[in-house]
Formats: sequence, structure tokens, C-alpha cells
Amino acid sequence: MNENKYNEEKKTNITRAEKRKLMEEEEKMNKLREEELERKRQELKDTLFNDTPKKKNVYKREVPTAKIEKIEDKQKKDVVTRIILSMTVLFALTFLFYMIIDSVTKVDQLYQIINASLIFLIVICFVVFYKSRKNIVQIIASFLIVVLMGFNGAVMSNILALPKQETVPDFSGMTLTQAINWADANHIEYDQTFEHSDNVDKYDIISQDIDANTLLKEVDKINFEVSNGPDYNKEVIISDMTDWNIDEAVEVIDENLLNAVTVNFEENLDADRDTIIYQSKSGNMKRNDDLTFTVSLGNKENLTSIKLKNLKNTDLFHATLYLNRNAISYELKYEFSNKVAKGDVIKTSEKTGTELNPGDKITVTISKGKEIKVPELENMSLSEVTKWMVLNNLNINYSDAYDDNIKSGHVISANYKKGDIIEEETTVDIVVSKGKLKMKKFSSLAAFKTWAEKYGIKYEEKEDFDDDVQQGDIIKFSVDYGKKIKTDETLIVYVSKGKAIEVPDFNGKTESQIKKQCNSLGLNCTFTTEYSTGVDDGKLISQSVKAGEKVAKGDTINFVIATNNRNEVTSNSNKSSSSNSSSSNSSKGSSSGSSSSSSSSSSGSSSNNGSSSSSGGSTTTCNYYTFNLGAGNTGAQTKQIIQGSNPNLKFSWNPVSACSNGNKEPGTVCSSSVSDGSSVSSCTTITITYVN
Repeated sequence: MNENKYNEEKKTNITRAEKRKLMEEEEKMNKLREEELERKRQELKDTLFNDTPKKKNVYKREVPTAKIEKIEDKQKKDVVTRIILSMTVLFALTFLFYMIIDSVTKVDQLYQIINASLIFLIVICFVVFYKSRKNIVQIIASFLIVVLMGFNGAVMSNILALPKQETVPDFSGMTLTQAINWADANHIEYDQTFEHSDNVDKYDIISQDIDANTLLKEVDKINFEVSNGPDYNKEVIISDMTDWNIDEAVEVIDENLLNAVTVNFEENLDADRDTIIYQSKSGNMKRNDDLTFTVSLGNKENLTSIKLKNLKNTDLFHATLYLNRNAISYELKYEFSNKVAKGDVIKTSEKTGTELNPGDKITVTISKGKEIKVPELENMSLSEVTKWMVLNNLNINYSDAYDDNIKSGHVISANYKKGDIIEEETTVDIVVSKGKLKMKKFSSLAAFKTWAEKYGIKYEEKEDFDDDVQQGDIIKFSVDYGKKIKTDETLIVYVSKGKAIEVPDFNGKTESQIKKQCNSLGLNCTFTTEYSTGVDDGKLISQSVKAGEKVAKGDTINFVIATNNRNEVTSNSNKSSSSNSSSSNSSKGSSSGSSSSSSSSSSGSSSNNGSSSSSGGSTTTCNYYTFNLGAGNTGAQTKQIIQGSNPNLKFSWNPVSACSNGNKEPGTVCSSSVSDGSSVSSCTTITITYVN
């Protein structure tokens, strides 16, 4: 006990310096131990993962070869696993992007995006944390799988209703009004065409050109095919029903929608009652052709009284058939009705159940349909007019016109004015505005002329040479595309004469030489002979178009060839050289920028004698032709007709707003310097005054 006490006292008496020294030694020993441990770890690492041999030391332990191979196999498997997992993430990401992009064109866009996103999150959980031993990762992945399955189950069972992209409905069987309301509400342009149908009610939709369930955002315009009811002009085959019972014939009448059938009953002792004894026609016939049957009443003395059945809402044909077959006379009255369809019975003068004897007479009131009061149609939109038509069972005859004041798609005029009373099935003529008249683009001259004539647009043709525009095609218009055209403005259309051909100097050449050169240039050359002693036999005396002037391919040039034999003189221009062109123009070539409207053939005939005129050393032949006068519905048409009938003659045109006698009819010829049927020289200019 005394010894322990001594030791404690000894420890207590250790100096601070000694205590510090002990702590330093202890730290040094700890550091040495750490260094030794680190060295051993490094040696073990070099042994396992480094093939470079190193100097052995006494502390290195040899690792068994089997263990090394096992570690290497594990490393290789880890590399392959990481590659596969990386590809899985890449595929999942690609799939997500694809599903998002693809969903733009799908009705269930939101459903598709949510589904793809959940699948991607599940893949990420499994791939990124595949080595993690934390339970939270497995819980999250499992939760996402449950959410995915629950989400799909809820959507498929309609428990969860996700928003969908709007689509085009199937309008089959819907009314035109419903279709128009939908189009207007969704700002979709629409058009309708009417087709007859035996199976679809009038003004119901037969089909549409945009498939149902097409995304609404992909649709700009939709066309509806609308039923116009049965086609009563359709041909059907009707059997000869003589000796049939009238009820059997009525079935055939109803099946074939015949609507002009008359059934007469008369006493006949030789045929059973209700037997057809006469039929006016059979075989091929139209549904609306008149068809008459005569049916036997049998012996009138055998007819008995009847109790009048309820005829209300029965159509006229079946109602009168019932009365006639029971020998009941009737008088027809017509009234408007908002409840009973047009052509059906509204009421009878005798109540249902009243006993009627053969020969009794009643009054039958037939519906005229609704009493329709015409609204103010001017300025009404096309949609409003169409809805009004469908609501009141009317027929609309549409046409269109340009108008500076009425908005496009709105009514300019109608054949009925506000307040007029009309019946159902009345045809109403509507003129719809196309808006202000603006210059359009045209693929051909014919298309332009069709458009101009349809809308009464005044125009004038001018021909010009153009190296780039094919002959007969449009070069330009006097009004640029998209610019407004004034109602009193005359459009000028510049038509290409093709590449200009400079007329050669044929002086001193023979007919065969001229023909050869004409053919190579594509010119149509005609020849006449003239007795001459001053020009060598067979050589050129004159040509109708001077050398150096420009003409178009297919233009005609007349040549006068000298002959020293009076008996060989030709008095007409039938002797010609055919070129590659299928048409010939005026014999007088026109320079660039000249106005003409040439025809492909000449209806005027030349006279027997031609005359020659000389100017500047060049001789021009003047032939005589019969002048043909004509007129069209517009000033432009009148010019075309006259020029086309007289291609070898020259004209001066004088358009006026009215003739001196006050006639303002467009196309009227007010005066002509040459009378119709007269013989006139091709060197004479004829002045025509016409109403433009």
C-alpha cells in the first residue's frame, strides 16, 4: 500500500519537459506506423493492378494467381455492365425525345408525354444507382413502377380523363348547319358541294374530304358533300303492272321514289276491285315522268261506307289514293303550316272516325310548309344564308361577282327582297361578292379570257415580240398582280409573238429558193404570178413585207413571181408554201408593239385581181377580200370576231361609250367604213366604231 502511494507521488512529480518529450515520441511512433501501413497498401495495390515487376521486400506478400484472375474477370464484367447501362440510358433518353416530338401529331399528347417520362425516370433509377445498397433507391424505383401501372390503368378505364388535342369530327349524318357552326367556331374555311342521295336526308352531310380525328391544328379548309335529296331525274325501270293489285304497285312506286303518279279509279265489272286495268307507260323512265294508273272499283253497288281514318301528316299521294279507292270525293285546300311538312295533310273537313258513304265529299287541307318571310339578304354572310336555306328547306342558286363595296363572302343581291313571302323548296338566286376586283395570275391566255368574260372585264390584246416567252403566251398585263382593277378600266394583255424574225431580201430569187428559205425560217409564204417583161421569168417581182421588217413565226408573206407567158398568170393566192407552223397570221407583218388579234384561218375570199403599190423601191401586192362584219357581247369580243373573220385586212378601232343613236350595249358596232359583204383591198384600213 505504501508502494502504490510512492508511485503515484512519483508520477505527480514528472516535470512538464518530460511529459512533452513523451508526447513527441508517441506522435513519432504513430507517424511511423501510418507510413508503414501506407507502404504496405501501395505494395499490395502494385501487386494486384500493376504488371511491372518491382523489387521485393520483406514486407510484400504474394497474392495467389486464381485470386488475381478472379479480380480481373470482375473488372471486365464491370466494364461491359457500364457500357450496357450507358446505352440503356441513351436509348431511354432518345425514346423520351421521340415520344415528345411524336406526340405533337397525336390526340393523346399529354398521355404519351407522361408515359414516356415515367419510363425514363424508372430507367434512371435502376441504371444510375444499380450498385447502391440503400433501400431508398429501390423504394423510389418500385414506387415509380406502381405509378406507371396505375396511371395507365386509370386512363384506360376512363377513371382519369386527360386533356386531348382537338380533332375533326365525323360529320356523316349531321346537318349542314351543324357543320357550318363547327367551322365558324374553329375559324376553319369551308366549302360545300351538293349531291343527290336516296339514303341521306336533304341537307345532311354525306362525306367530308378531311378524315375524322385529324388534328384540328392541321386543317385550314374542309369540303363537305351535302345531300340534295333524291334525284328525280334519275332513270328507273318500271315493270308493266297491269293486273297487279294497286297495293303491290304502291310498293314499287315508293321504292323507286316516283313523284308524278296519278291513280284513277273507275267502275269495272270485269276486273276485281283494286286491280290495275291500265298503265300509261313502263320500262325506262325518269322518276318525275308522268305515270297514270287506272284501277278497278269493281261494282259500285258493292261499295260500302267507311269510317274516315286519321290522314294528318299523310302525304298527298297516299291520302288521295285512300279516298279514291273508297269513292270519296274531295276538294284540296293549301295553307302554310309550321308543324306539318310541305305536301302532307294538315286536316280534313270531317273528323277522324266519321262515317262516309261512296260519293260523299270532304275538304282536305294540304300544307304549303312554313310561311317564310325573306330577311334582308344583302350583306348577309354566306354562312348565314346557308343556315337560313337549311332551316327553311329552300334551294339556293349561287353565283359570284366582284364588288368594291360588299365584303368578300357576303351577298351582293338576291332575286327576292326583304319582306317577300315564299314557300319551302323555293329557289333563291344569290350573288355573292368576291371582294374588290384585283389582278390575278393566269397560266394561259385562254384562262385569262375565260375569267374576263365570266366577270365582264374589259380587255384588249396587244402582240409583241419576246425572245423568252413562247408564242401565244402572256408577257404581261397593264395592271400588276394583286393590284386593284377599276370597274371602267380596260385591261391590256400583252401576248408574245415569239422571237422576232427579220424578213430577208428575196429580190432576184426564184420561187423554189424563196420556199426553201421560208420553210427554214418558219414562215408561211404564198405565191402569185404576174406577167412581166421587165423581170426575168420565175424571179421575184415583189413581196408583201419589206426586207428588214420583223415578223413572227407562222406569219404569212405574199410573193409575186414574174412570168413571161401570159397564159401562166395566176389570179389568186392558193399557190403557197407550207411552213412548220400550223397557223397563219395576217399577210401584213406588224412591227414590235403593234396591236393585233389574228386568226388561224381566213374566211374572207380574195378577188381575182391584185394590185401592186411601190414605196421606196419595194413593191407591195394588194389583194381584194370579202369583208365580214360581226359583233360580240363585249367590245373585246367584237374586235376578236371581226379580226378573226378578216385576217388579211387592216383595221382602225374607235371604241366609244355609246353609239350616236344612244345604244350603250357593249360590243355593238356603231359604224363601219366598209359595209358587210363588200370587196375591200388588203391595203385599205377599215375604221370600226364600237361600244366598248
